[in-house]
Amino acid sequence: MITRRKFLKGTGAMLSIAGTGLSVGFSPLSFAGHSNENALVMLFFRGGMDALNFLVPLTGVNRSEYLAKRPNIQVPPEMALSLNGDFGIPSKCTHLHSLYQSGDMAMIQAVGMPPGLSSRSHFESTAMFEQGTPGDTTGSSGWLARHLLSNDVNAIIPAMTPGNPPESLTGNSDVMSMDSEDASTFHPNAGKYQEEHLATLEKMYTGSSLLDKAMQGTINNINILTSLDLTIPDFYPDESLAQDLGLIAQIIKANLGLQVATVDFGGWDTHQNSGNNGTGTFVTQLGVVSAAIGAFFTDLASAGKKDQVILATQTDFGRRVRENGNRGTDHGSAQAMLVAGGNINGGKVYGSFPGIASDDLYLNNDLAVTTDFRRPLSDIVKNHLGNSDIAAIFPGYSGNSDMNLIKTQVVPNTEYIFEGGFE
Repeated sequence: MITRRKFLKGTGAMLSIAGTGLSVGFSPLSFAGHSNENALVMLFFRGGMDALNFLVPLTGVNRSEYLAKRPNIQVPPEMALSLNGDFGIPSKCTHLHSLYQSGDMAMIQAVGMPPGLSSRSHFESTAMFEQGTPGDTTGSSGWLARHLLSNDVNAIIPAMTPGNPPESLTGNSDVMSMDSEDASTFHPNAGKYQEEHLATLEKMYTGSSLLDKAMQGTINNINILTSLDLTIPDFYPDESLAQDLGLIAQIIKANLGLQVATVDFGGWDTHQNSGNNGTGTFVTQLGVVSAAIGAFFTDLASAGKKDQVILATQTDFGRRVRENGNRGTDHGSAQAMLVAGGNINGGKVYGSFPGIASDDLYLNNDLAVTTDFRRPLSDIVKNHLGNSDIAAIFPGYSGNSDMNLIKTQVVPNTEYIFEGGFE
């Protein structure tokens, strides 16, 4: 099992180095001043997750239409866990169901872009979601980057991502990325002289140029993280999503002021063989998601951090309502959004279900959008992260009325203290 992520790309780094056991000119730190920082984890399901087999209609006319349009890939009621009586999630999602029942998770129906502004292209739709600009892929920054820049975030590590930063963080240089491979394979001079090598780099890059600043940020991040224990607890499943979330949890628990983290999980472009009456690839994949998110919040709860962290999901787009001839679904529109965390007014299904009778469908094929994706994200950013500058984050958006997703509005503590200091 991978127990530690060690490949580091420093703050705004133009080049990257990684290391282990380094302690050059740095004392162990206490970051208690960031212990109350709130954070948002954005989980992006790459490929376009099917909404109707995630948030499954269980009763009435919606169930009848669902069965008629998905005779082979439907999830039977006996293989679903009811949320509010009318909708449920597949029975493999036991950890998600537990979060929902405890009031720490909610679902939002039919989320997406306004009519006429969406796209069924992976590239275009993902760009618009991550830039936060429906109908426009030409922007130069992501919505999460604009949040960080407009909120004057004062943190040691304000943003991080396992792997490469997504487009939502484009425009903000203060993003630390960490890979899951063994750090020794990435260190520029791993082994006997690695500490001496890092000390030499510190002496080389003391100026104020962009390169100097990039290297200084990289070295600082290495020093910070190698002073910490980032071991991922054994109760996390040994698969990529769980390990990525486990890494994020360790950074949150380290009180470094992390405010935003992103993680990707692919495999949702289910054009064929997505399932067979409640079994198969799609629901199995959802089981992996459920176990990973369950472990993440178990970890945070044990450290007293559950109320400070919200996890929210997005995907490229939803899928079409009717199954295709290959027992799959093609690119569609509205998606189902999951939000979880101790500060969520959970145990509810938010939003309006538009219906899936033929006359209800968008473009004669798709689940119609009834909730603009910017509305729940604005609620989270404003009332959980404490940034009211929605106009900067989502330019041109005027529909940012609260959804009552957040229990308590908490303004993050932006002051931090280096108790140990630098040598």
